[in-house]
Amino acid sequence: MTTLPVSVSGLTEWAVAEDSSGLRKFWQQAMQAPILSGEEEYQLARRFREHNDLDAAHKLVHAYLRLVLKTAREYANYRLNLADLVQEGTVGLMHAVKKFDPERGNRLSTYAIWWIRAAIHDFILSSWRMVRIATTQLKRQLFFKLRQAKSSSAPLNREEALELAKKFGTDADTILDVDHRMGGADASLNQPVLEDSGEMLDLIVDERPNQEYLLSNRQQQKLQTAMVRQGLERLSERERRVVSCRFLADKQMTLESLAQEFAISRERVRQIENRAMEKLRVFFQSLPESRDLVFEN
Repeated sequence: MTTLPVSVSGLTEWAVAEDSSGLRKFWQQAMQAPILSGEEEYQLARRFREHNDLDAAHKLVHAYLRLVLKTAREYANYRLNLADLVQEGTVGLMHAVKKFDPERGNRLSTYAIWWIRAAIHDFILSSWRMVRIATTQLKRQLFFKLRQAKSSSAPLNREEALELAKKFGTDADTILDVDHRMGGADASLNQPVLEDSGEMLDLIVDERPNQEYLLSNRQQQKLQTAMVRQGLERLSERERRVVSCRFLADKQMTLESLAQEFAISRERVRQIENRAMEKLRVFFQSLPESRDLVFEN
């Protein structure tokens, strides 16, 4: 398997510093990297893809560190450590470089932004206890929507929940449940992103969603829907029913309910579920675009 050079992988070490010095160094390195023309990028990508030229990969990663920083700071309102977001975004960038095919006619930035955001999304989701509990698609979506809609960290009252429920097409109890679980985040998540007041404060940007971001999200959703549909087609009818009811429905069915529906034991339903999930994992792992598709139990 092709691996990126140690010096490229080492970029992420700058992003895990406890203070702002590591992130400042990363910022300086990103700003010093030359901007590649379309032809330069194409030639570097071909050298890496066809000849495993690690120097070419190194140049591609360095050239797009700006994109990592720009993307990471869009998530500053989640109050996670910005250095951690940069670290995860850099890992996503390196995955994009490894899988990028210049012959398809797209720029690396168009392809890489998907991987960078997927890596950061994974990190955000794994960092909040609420999301480790909430496994339905609806609550995953509400997690991000509520973070943008709420103007403070104070818990919602019933009237506010009713208003948001109408806006997001759900019920007030679901809104209150997600809001309550959001309030259970680890205390360390409430620490400031940066403690100094120097030029690095420029990393905090306007939190309003931009059109490019919204378009990217829509494209990701369409891609994920198509991939899930393809995966389900590889399952038996009973396996599709179990996976759909257990993971894809807004209101999940229990093992007991499915056992009654199929007139089999609860343990047998679990076995069918595990077998189906393993088939899906194998299928998704064969697709380079599938990194942020995760089913949780």
